[in-house]
Amino acid sequence: MTQPSESLKKTFIALRYIKYRAATTGDCIGCGTCVKYCPLNIREFNKEGKAITIKTNKTCGGCSVCFKRCPQKAISLLTLQKNKEN
Repeated sequence: MTQPSESLKKTFIALRYIKYRAATTGDCIGCGTCVKYCPLNIREFNKEGKAITIKTNKTCGGCSVCFKRCPQKAISLLTLQKNKEN
């Protein structure tokens, strides 16, 4: 098996420190697609019937499943933090 290049190794390390937030926009119609397909189960409906990312000890990994499946394109993936390794 071929070993990854040093550049690819550095990219993998950097990606470990990126945190995301799946933010719902005003275009959400409350269809529940993102709630159903989130692999971490960190999306639920708020009082207004909009699907939101809940606060939890799990961090959104930015997998983009909710983003790609949303029929209204009502989700943005926001980068919250990127720490460079010392």
